[in-house]
Amino acid sequence: MTANKDFLKTTAVDPQEAAPWRGIVRVLAQRRISSTGYELVLERGDLAFTAGRLVTIHGRDVTEDRSYTIASGEQDERLHILYRLVPTGALTPQLIQLQAGDELELSGPYGQFTLRDPMRPIFFLATGTGIAPCRAFCRTHPDLALTVVHGVRTPDELFYREEFESRYRYQPCCSRTAHDAYQGRVTQFMAEQDTPPTTHYYLCGAYEMIYEMQALLHAKGVPNEHIFIEGYYYRLEV
Repeated sequence: MTANKDFLKTTAVDPQEAAPWRGIVRVLAQRRISSTGYELVLERGDLAFTAGRLVTIHGRDVTEDRSYTIASGEQDERLHILYRLVPTGALTPQLIQLQAGDELELSGPYGQFTLRDPMRPIFFLATGTGIAPCRAFCRTHPDLALTVVHGVRTPDELFYREEFESRYRYQPCCSRTAHDAYQGRVTQFMAEQDTPPTTHYYLCGAYEMIYEMQALLHAKGVPNEHIFIEGYYYRLEV
């Protein structure tokens, strides 16, 4: 992630927060899962984390350090990191070169985008790679009363679709080629839905989606304390 065009987290690393863990991990696999989407599978080592938190991947110097949400469950043996290749980015062109056996330096976990109440009905509203923390939630708490709404440009960017469809209410939204998805953006879909004020709403991905969705939910009577956000990037992907 870069500070301007790769990714930027709303729960970015607090310089006053000491990292509880920092170490070298080995790459186990590099998977291409869409035209621009990739998943790194890493050794976990002794890293403990709460679902929804992120780790920093350290580049060649501090200006290249970037943070990514862990897309694994709290009890999973491996760390899964979902990222989109940004050719002009500071770090992702380095990540794309990694192969099994290579090493990375990580620190963390950081962030506060964690599950508040696993017993409460949940809407998880994501764009692009913003679906990563939802996967962590589901792998940690498989019996969630969860509705997943994932907005992308084309169906090949619906990361982890089969996992979500097999257990939860799942709604893909595609702004370009729809096929069996809703034709349009996440915000357009949600404007047509009932939004109970007692449900919890997790918004993750493009800032544009988050701002529009917050306004939409407020207008529908959802209190601010039931809305949780994690901004990943400024330019809308979908």
